[in-house]
Amino acid sequence: MSKVAHFTYDTCGVGNRIFQYVYARLWCEDNGYQLSHTGIPELNIPGDDFGGVNNIYKPQIFLQDYNLYSDHLNRIKSWDCFDKVEDVNEDDLVIHLRAGNRFLAKNALYSATANILEDALSKIKFNKLHIVTNLKKHDRWTAGDIQDAMEYLKEHGGDGEPPEIYRSTYPFLSVDESLEYTNSFIELFAKYDVEWVSGSIQEDFNYMRKFKKILFPRSTFSWWAAATGVADEVYVYGPWAPHKAKSKGSLGETNYKGWKTWG
Repeated sequence: MSKVAHFTYDTCGVGNRIFQYVYARLWCEDNGYQLSHTGIPELNIPGDDFGGVNNIYKPQIFLQDYNLYSDHLNRIKSWDCFDKVEDVNEDDLVIHLRAGNRFLAKNALYSATANILEDALSKIKFNKLHIVTNLKKHDRWTAGDIQDAMEYLKEHGGDGEPPEIYRSTYPFLSVDESLEYTNSFIELFAKYDVEWVSGSIQEDFNYMRKFKKILFPRSTFSWWAAATGVADEVYVYGPWAPHKAKSKGSLGETNYKGWKTWG
């Protein structure tokens, strides 16, 4: 057996684990190692876990640096774990609207508002708007809907976190604050010709990858959809995570060809 490097994934969302997988695979290819890891089942990336004493784990603050991948994008796109893109959409705009805990927790206070998003949309030419989202309801929400969504997280977990996280001291917004925030986006999208998309994680990922135009807020999942797809017009949320210390190569400042910031 060749030299083996082992990578253990964090308990986190799919986008963060893609960063871990891509970094580890690039490192192994460049250094002559075989990668041992547990896989990303949501994207049908199989694991090959046979241990290994050489642990190449890196924290997210290191991995989420766009400079690490800028010279390797074509190689990454060629990997068979990223399906070949077919039925390219040239004229519409796809948005990834991550709801879940982003609409229910206090980190919504550090995310783009509907007004900021509307300003960004006004500057982009597109025909139809496609919204890829885990938002379960696409018309106006009620206080009861918000309470049900919070209880669901406490019971089942979600967005890369187990239920125990939501049962403890999780920083939920008040029901009224979350309701106002959620409905502000519902009201915004009512102004457009919209197609709502909510499939499996892999289906949503590949759906976004086929668009030439993509816009997303702070989301490592959609960042990778843009980076591995066919987009040549990418709108990334510039402030990214303004409540956190700014790291080197912030994803909100990604300067790949055709990438622009909004917000």
